[in-house]
Amino acid sequence: MSLLTRKRAILAKIETTYGVDASPTGGANAILMSNLTVSPMEMTLVERANIKAYLGNNPSVLAAIYAKLAFDVEMAGSGTAGTVPAYGVLLRACGLSETILATAVTGTATAGSLTSITLAAPASSVDGAYNGMTIALTGGSASPATAVIASYVGATKVATFTTPLAVAADVTTVYSIGAQVVYQPISTSFESVTVTCVVDTVVHKLLGARGTVQVKMTAQGIPMFSFTLSGLYVDVADGTTPAVTLSAFKAPLAVNNRNTTGLVVAGFAGAVGSDMSFDFGNNVVFRSLVGGSETVIITDRKVSGSITAEATTVAAQNWWLNIKNVLLGPFSVTQGTVAGNKVKIDAPSVQLTTPAYADKDGITMLTTKADMIPVNGNDEITLCFL
Repeated sequence: MSLLTRKRAILAKIETTYGVDASPTGGANAILMSNLTVSPMEMTLVERANIKAYLGNNPSVLAAIYAKLAFDVEMAGSGTAGTVPAYGVLLRACGLSETILATAVTGTATAGSLTSITLAAPASSVDGAYNGMTIALTGGSASPATAVIASYVGATKVATFTTPLAVAADVTTVYSIGAQVVYQPISTSFESVTVTCVVDTVVHKLLGARGTVQVKMTAQGIPMFSFTLSGLYVDVADGTTPAVTLSAFKAPLAVNNRNTTGLVVAGFAGAVGSDMSFDFGNNVVFRSLVGGSETVIITDRKVSGSITAEATTVAAQNWWLNIKNVLLGPFSVTQGTVAGNKVKIDAPSVQLTTPAYADKDGITMLTTKADMIPVNGNDEITLCFL
């Protein structure tokens, strides 16, 4: 029986206990993906270097084995603000926390400044409840404006921004923290997923899977998250092609002037961009040591990427001096136009390096490497689904 290439499915579910099958199903845990690459047996072999009276290969001993998958998922929201996107489990498996605000928090500030706002009494009393979230200032002083909350103190209701406002907030400032789901990096207590990959009717399973993710945005293309996951190897078996439910995945919008807004590159709000890509840069390691257990762990993270935007005059934006002087600045971009299907990417401190000229449509472009630098820790990049 031939196996059809087009008949493939990925199912993923968060594990309660590391390495214990979470039993994902096609009805509840299917992933709409593309560009699937299956590496069913990543192997480390040790050759038995025996000396014999003839030439030829020696057999090898299997020293380590795990499985690996890579695939793309279209960047889009859930369709409802404050509802987790259907691929949220994959972001969690890549070393990101998930914070859900199901209902908007609104009010009038009791105090404010260029760098913070004191929310009204009904706001949460939990420290960090709104970390990473986007707050809109909709009335009074400082409006209209938006900001990203870097930290929040529940006892005082003070929300501190990642970057200062243009005009200080005060007791007249009306605010709204809309319903949203936020993903930020973590450095401990990493989650894992069970992944079932079905190639027609052949079942590959990865337990304790963790990985890394890239963001890819190219003008007039579909924005993508590219995932690479590694997991504990399970013997391959025959099975059945699962019936999958993919209705939770919403259609993406192409990257263009209408659908992609709010571009800020290292603090410059006049940037005209064509290509942006960011790799979360997780160092994912498979370990199988004596006296321990087989695990896939994340040991480091270095978020970096590249940005291509139209070159400017020095008077308009002195990229050269800023790069030479290691001037850090924020990055922001929003993909999507309708609540529930907007993805906002923010980084409070970006270092641009190695600028180079490029061409697009006969227009001179400037391509730079972009390193996202943590400010207070675990805050170098935020994905906000609004």
